[in-house]
Amino acid sequence: MPLRLVPLGTGGYFPAHGRQTMSFLLVAGENALLLDAGTGVSRLAEPAVTALLAGCLRLDILLTHYHLDHVVGLSYLPGVWRGRPVRLFAPAPPLVAAAPEEALGRLLAPPLFPVPLADFPLPVEVVPFTDPELTAGPFTLRLRSQRHPGGSVGVRVGDALAYVTDTVLDPETEAFVRGVGLLLHEIWLTDDEAAGGTAERSGHAAASEVADLARRAGVGRLLPIHHHPRRAAEELTALAAALTARAGLPVEIAREGEVIELGTAPR
Repeated sequence: MPLRLVPLGTGGYFPAHGRQTMSFLLVAGENALLLDAGTGVSRLAEPAVTALLAGCLRLDILLTHYHLDHVVGLSYLPGVWRGRPVRLFAPAPPLVAAAPEEALGRLLAPPLFPVPLADFPLPVEVVPFTDPELTAGPFTLRLRSQRHPGGSVGVRVGDALAYVTDTVLDPETEAFVRGVGLLLHEIWLTDDEAAGGTAERSGHAAASEVADLARRAGVGRLLPIHHHPRRAAEELTALAAALTARAGLPVEIAREGEVIELGTAPR
């Protein structure tokens, strides 16, 4: 069955320039997997996305960490995924610093949100994870801990794609993404912004080092993600051109709501 990727939110920190914050939807037949749950979850209510998910009876969600631009969309689920069950894969220590019940219990409870997760008008199963591999429907996911304040998790879905956000680069990143067809990798910082140790302190990656990583790892193509909210579309277009020249492979800026064909889903 075809495997499709729909970027729902490609930005970091807060929505800007028409971009929502981090959320990427994988669909294979009747199976749906959401990577992170930022404000992009709101796009589940858009007609084209609703039609794509019409045959899906359950939504699986995998969180990479608990920063707000990756989880605040969980509070939208009663409005955009009415009645159908959700299985929420939530990282636990030592992958990240906070336990799922602590992080989700703070966000999805009064006074920040009026309805606790346990009282959502849809079934939600929280599945804490610490192992380096898990299965969600037809998707076998490889996972690794990353260097970011509070921790984060990198995700690889077979050889189809790797999702690497909110992290500095380290020697293990290259091996983790080697040979993947599509690399979704954060580029929060320009090279100038990353100078002086800013990348290490912030737990983020810079443009040139991501391009070099993609080239060395032999990935098929690169989609920069987790864009800084101050970057307008024109700057991202120029960034993609510069990265293409440096990496020697296709680099594209994803359009939120577009359907990206990834071939055949793993069985």
